Amino acid sequence: MSSIRCFSIFFLLWITVPPLSAFEEEQVHILFLNSYDARMSWYNGILQGVEEVLEPDRNSLNLHLEHLDSKEFGNREYYDAYADFLSYKYRDHDLSLILCSDNNALDFMLHYHHTLYHETPVAFCGVNDFDDSIIRGHPEITGVAEIFSARETVELALSLHPETVEIYIINDYLKTGRAWQRDIAEELAPLEGRVRIRYSQNLSMEELTATIGELPENSIILLGVYYSDRDGRFSTYEETGKIISRASSVPIYCLVEFNLYEGVIGGKLISGVIQGRRMAEMGLRILGGEAPENIPVLKEGANHFVFNHSGLERFGISEGALPEGALVVNRPFSVYREYFLEIWISIALFCILVLALITLMINIMARKKAESSLRELTEATWEAILIHHNGRAVNLNDMFVSMFGYSREEAMSPGFVSRVFTPESYRIVQEKIEASDSAPYEIMALRKDGTEFPAEVRIRLMDYRGMPVRVAAIRDLSDQKRMEERITQAQKMQAIGTMAGGIAHDFNNILSGVLGFADLGLMISEPGSRHKDYYGQIQSAGNRARELVRQILTFSRQSSEMARPVIFSDIIHETLDLLRATLPSTIRIHEDLDSSVCIQADPVQLQQIIMNLCTNAGLAMKDGGVLELILTKQGLRSHHQSGFSLKEGHYARLTVSDTGCGMSEKLKSRIFEPFFTTREQGQGTGMGLSVVHGIISAMSGDIQVYSEEGKGSRFTILLPLCPGDTVLMTERSGDVPVEGGRERILFVDDEVQQTALADEMLSALGYRVRTVNSSRQALEIFTASPDSFDLLISDVTMPEMTGDVLVEKVRKLRPELPVMLCSGYSERLTGERMAELKPVRFVMKPLMLKETAALVRRALDEAPIRD
Repeated sequence: MSSIRCFSIFFLLWITVPPLSAFEEEQVHILFLNSYDARMSWYNGILQGVEEVLEPDRNSLNLHLEHLDSKEFGNREYYDAYADFLSYKYRDHDLSLILCSDNNALDFMLHYHHTLYHETPVAFCGVNDFDDSIIRGHPEITGVAEIFSARETVELALSLHPETVEIYIINDYLKTGRAWQRDIAEELAPLEGRVRIRYSQNLSMEELTATIGELPENSIILLGVYYSDRDGRFSTYEETGKIISRASSVPIYCLVEFNLYEGVIGGKLISGVIQGRRMAEMGLRILGGEAPENIPVLKEGANHFVFNHSGLERFGISEGALPEGALVVNRPFSVYREYFLEIWISIALFCILVLALITLMINIMARKKAESSLRELTEATWEAILIHHNGRAVNLNDMFVSMFGYSREEAMSPGFVSRVFTPESYRIVQEKIEASDSAPYEIMALRKDGTEFPAEVRIRLMDYRGMPVRVAAIRDLSDQKRMEERITQAQKMQAIGTMAGGIAHDFNNILSGVLGFADLGLMISEPGSRHKDYYGQIQSAGNRARELVRQILTFSRQSSEMARPVIFSDIIHETLDLLRATLPSTIRIHEDLDSSVCIQADPVQLQQIIMNLCTNAGLAMKDGGVLELILTKQGLRSHHQSGFSLKEGHYARLTVSDTGCGMSEKLKSRIFEPFFTTREQGQGTGMGLSVVHGIISAMSGDIQVYSEEGKGSRFTILLPLCPGDTVLMTERSGDVPVEGGRERILFVDDEVQQTALADEMLSALGYRVRTVNSSRQALEIFTASPDSFDLLISDVTMPEMTGDVLVEKVRKLRPELPVMLCSGYSERLTGERMAELKPVRFVMKPLMLKETAALVRRALDEAPIRD
């Protein structure tokens, strides 16, 4: 050993080694070897984390701190001398654990451990560029790797600055800096396509700050590790953070907590405190007897999101945009945060004092306000309140005056209470008072003008100004009774509609036989013969009956039709034909209808609209006049110009006008309100125009009204036109040739007459028909031989099993089998139900030969071909 080396060892021992008496023999000795000098905040953070976990004073641990100072003294001769120094210094100490921070301290231990401390366990932290091979062959060593989170930090930065086009990454060119740059490049490789990434060169500090100042506006800086520039000028990490922050006008993110100064924003950082805690936790496990080789090196979970308050403020980043659980440091001093508890305790005490003061004031004022509060309560209710004593009113509210018509002075006269009820009702009231019955009950009340009205009464006993009084609450039931009558009437109409549906079903079955056999008679009659004429007359009368049944269903609201493309003028003509018999003969009807107007609508709802508007027009022209209907097309560009609350587009415009009595502005403003009517009681429900308004709104249309008293009224309706490519296919029985075939048909109907008709009609067309009067029998026949039929025709309303259920069961055996359902009327076949049964065709009874033939042929022709 050279003299210089020996001198160095003894000099270090002289200035650092305390007397042996300073250590207690029973204490556990732990050596903490730091790679750098003691001034670095990184080391101070690690030491803080170690002491927080180990608590040396509390746990009788003797923690020895040594600093390798390897940034300035890093040659092998120095390391050998330092090893001799440690060997001499701790020759009389039995070290239980060695802690070392950062790469150089770990490298030192890997090289000198067996020479110095034999099997003493080692825990490290702060080691970057770690690989398991580094400690292979050293079972006594474990620790915490320093794995930076460059990818997570950059991903967060890009989300906070989405306009970023370039990331400038700064590392020095020392061994650690080059290793960091290599690892960062590997971690950020997947981002190359999203943003341009540029790495700092080996520059002097002046060149580096100049480069930073010239970065494009939409750039961000990622600061790695920078300790020395190209000229060998060393700076602490704190100084580096300050220099770069002052030179930059773009956001700066970092990877290590000690760079978090001034304008640096932060990121997912390597924290010295956390690294120290994790290393100390491993040390405790080792001291507890756990072997280091059984404790894996910690490579994840040691970093956390930390942000600098000044950096966030500088670039306008809200704390709400940061990841959950992120820590914000260096906030300016806040009196509120510092004295949060004291402030809220003071506020709470103040509120308690104020509340106590308010309570005292309320108690003082309560007696004074009692009477006025009672008055306010009685005036706030919509019931009539009468306070009376011995038949004379003591007090009453304005609602009582309004309801009964008596003044307050009149109510104070003796015996007044008996005058506000009919004699029989007053007797009931007296019985209730004597029985102390406070439950509500109904009686007949009397207004001052002698008008009787139904009322609900509740009477209770209470103290008023020191005397016992009766308080009567009276509610006028007139509106409620009228509403009940309307509901009863509506229920009657619903019952009539239900009955109409049942009648229509049976009547259509009867008509099927009449019209069906008439068709067959026409087929076999000689042209020009009297028989053919007779059958034709039967068919004509049957068709009129069929149309009458359809109209009954329509106007009893039992039609099963759904929205479809319709020619609007056809619906208007059809409705007017029915209306002509109900309108006075003194009213002339003028029509100007565009027959090309096509809209998507439910025909029943359109008929409701026309029926309501024309009926109201007829009532307005009791002495005669002109009812005019004009149908055109209209393009709408702006609702501000047209007055209609509709978007731009093409619409059907229907105008219904009359020359009747007209309406006032006040009346016109209420015509669409439900239950509002100007007719006498029993002559209308007041629902017609409200239903019209609801239907039009549901169809994405609008309605406007113009009227003047004595000059008539005009209703204008806009409804959307069908798209330009909509084509209506109108089939008329007289235009469709009768086509037959040889296919096999299973026909099911519980009516014997219907199956007999179907057998004759379909057999006449050449089909092979099997008719059945029971849906269950039909299912048994089909189940026995599913391939024996090409088409199923079934009635809907049948006992035991309805037609739609039969279709579902048959489809399980033959999913592709074409099906036709027919009915005189059925509530089962809603739009949703038909959609569930698709594909299926529906034909409305009575069955007509040509229509049925066409539908059967189409169903068979369009059926999928079986493999």
